[in-house]
Amino acid sequence: MSDAYPPPHLPGEEEEAGWAAAGGEPDSAAEYRARREADWERLVGGRGPLPDFWERYAERSHGWRQWIAFLQPIGRDHPDSLAALEPLYESLRAADGVEILPVEYLHTTAIQIGWMMATDVMWSQVESFYVNAAPRIHRVEPFTLRLGGISATEETLYLGVDDGHALREVRRQVGLGVPKVSQVLRGVDPQMTPRGDRFMPVVHLAHFAGADRSAVARAVEGYRDIEIGEVEVTHIKMARMSPDPDIRTPEPDVLAEIGLLGAGYRTGYHN
Repeated sequence: MSDAYPPPHLPGEEEEAGWAAAGGEPDSAAEYRARREADWERLVGGRGPLPDFWERYAERSHGWRQWIAFLQPIGRDHPDSLAALEPLYESLRAADGVEILPVEYLHTTAIQIGWMMATDVMWSQVESFYVNAAPRIHRVEPFTLRLGGISATEETLYLGVDDGHALREVRRQVGLGVPKVSQVLRGVDPQMTPRGDRFMPVVHLAHFAGADRSAVARAVEGYRDIEIGEVEVTHIKMARMSPDPDIRTPEPDVLAEIGLLGAGYRTGYHN
């Protein structure tokens, strides 16, 4: 698996069948809420201390390799919008084994292209990802991210993001333009299912390292329905992420910004 973070809960066969019986896929808010609830039940219903995120990350990252992704650096671009999380952070500080992530690191990843190593992504390829993705991304309409709802996997605490499924369209367009991304979506990304893309955006807020799950649950319970607000997305960013054993959560290194032009793209004269 190439993603730096395992995905939140994915719909199982029974849930997929339920969607089909109801006439199709639910709206994004209902789908994402159900998945956050499923993740929370798995967290509180499990046994034993929570694993160490960074131990698993060191293995997943092939020894702390950097990675390239299309993402939105929300903490860098909209730090004031996250101020409402401070009471949650204060509650979490009382729980051992919880590493709260710095605001400037906070982001939501649309798709991780790959790891910077000879067998996956070479630096010389990165510019071509931008060149091939840009004409496709331009076709997407600007959209809004609504931030709210807290849940967790066994490795991370996360903030919910409702994109109205817009980032699935971004993923589709990038996959059409960039062969490497198409390869990732077809064979690596676990959120691509037989029913289609089940991508759910999240913002990881904290990592666990041997934390007591019941202590985490007590610290978070009063904030699970928190509403943060909305941010407008007018550009999709491509960034390099470079955690290492000493600087684990650096600010995303944004390499390119691609404007969302929607219906206005490709109007008028073009060669």
